[in-house]
Amino acid sequence: MNQRFLEAEAKREAPTEPLWWNPDCPRVMERLVGRPLELGFLETVLPVHRLAHPALDAEGRHVGEMNVFPEAMRMKRPTEWRVCPYPGSRYRDEAPMNVTALKSMTRHWKPVLQGVLAVREEFLRHHSLLPDGRWRLGDLHALSYAVLALPTLLLMRANAPVPNGALDPVLSSMFRVTDGVRMMTSYLLLLLENSMAYDAPMTAAELYRLTEQTNQFLSNRGVCAGPPHMVEEFFATLLDGKPVAGAPSSTAAWDAELPAAMDYGMLGLQLYSLQSNLWSHMCRAHAVIHAALVEVKDEPGGALGRLRERVERDWPMIQLSGLHQATSRDLAEARYGEMYERAQRGLRGFRENALHRFQDAFTPARDEADEKARQQLRELIRSRAGAPSGSRGDVLDTVADTVAEHLSIERSALHAMEGAQRQINALLQRPHPARKLSGADLSINHHLRIGTILMRPHLLDALQDELGITTENTEDATYCH
Repeated sequence: MNQRFLEAEAKREAPTEPLWWNPDCPRVMERLVGRPLELGFLETVLPVHRLAHPALDAEGRHVGEMNVFPEAMRMKRPTEWRVCPYPGSRYRDEAPMNVTALKSMTRHWKPVLQGVLAVREEFLRHHSLLPDGRWRLGDLHALSYAVLALPTLLLMRANAPVPNGALDPVLSSMFRVTDGVRMMTSYLLLLLENSMAYDAPMTAAELYRLTEQTNQFLSNRGVCAGPPHMVEEFFATLLDGKPVAGAPSSTAAWDAELPAAMDYGMLGLQLYSLQSNLWSHMCRAHAVIHAALVEVKDEPGGALGRLRERVERDWPMIQLSGLHQATSRDLAEARYGEMYERAQRGLRGFRENALHRFQDAFTPARDEADEKARQQLRELIRSRAGAPSGSRGDVLDTVADTVAEHLSIERSALHAMEGAQRQINALLQRPHPARKLSGADLSINHHLRIGTILMRPHLLDALQDELGITTENTEDATYCH
């Protein structure tokens, strides 16, 4: 067993009291990133599939177990670890398996399967299988999102939310086991080489084979603790609708919440698609600015040199994402577009003539506000860099124009995001914030990732840190100073 992992876990700084979003989002976010955030903007900043992570269930376990994000909300919970005995890719891996979580899953196994069947039935009221009865890979990803949305809805709603520490362990176990399917299907859809199409057919057997073949039972937080027979039974239940032997029909108290949970999941999936594709656009801006800056030299300690050094320092993280390449960005955009538009069709009351097109969310207005921001940035960047002329001035104009272009795209995306967020707030019966959603709000997600393997360097942080230029961006206007 990996002793370094266990030693690091023992030394890890962790909160000594539970931190939870509902209704304490402003206080918790200020503790995490130094600025508050209204609860009514949370789903835009953090994806719905991660919101329940830090919640505690009635057994005192985090819903996200070892995968809690943000990491700073994960408490230290007594956990039994063991070397994995299962054959295949996990066998005696140095990463341990979480036996405590497995014991809880086993105690609640049949109700977990029954709950998954109930969500599956609700999902299939809105989406159909392929003619041969197989699942579309993308729809399987959306189904997993709907399962995760059920406990999250119960925790996040404004009226009679389940208190932190009181969530039914059946629901927390449903979340944990299904999150593995969400991660695996997302991996297959967004793999930058040999990715699978949204409509690619998927069976329980093929899902198991691919998970094993691609080492997705392993992670740096431990291996999947589910025995092969339980994994196979879960896949058969989720994909094939296999009845649960010896279990009565589901009569859980939360059955009535399934339609709302479906809506919550599909709205959350739309926001996730928008969030993710905006990051892809930011990677494009990083790539343009990186290419421009590497060709120019500046005096040691000069503003241009500092900016180039910062961009060079951030560049490996962009490369790690694979989104420094245009072909990878195009593939990701296509997948997120399919997720976004398909998720809308899963909402109650959807009308095809009211479909929001994904590309429209990233189409700049090209209005007076955009042009004003571009001119402001040109003047500010040249001024902070000592008003250079010639090629250095041209490079700075390229930086300014690229940042301005990204801000114009962000303005359009903010409009689409706020629309989906407003629908979520209505669904959860909580007030929508009085102010406009801003680019600064979206940057919180980047700041929460600092120090993790999920780090995403924020382009505007480089401008602020190296040149002292700040931006304020909403769907209505952009201000640079």
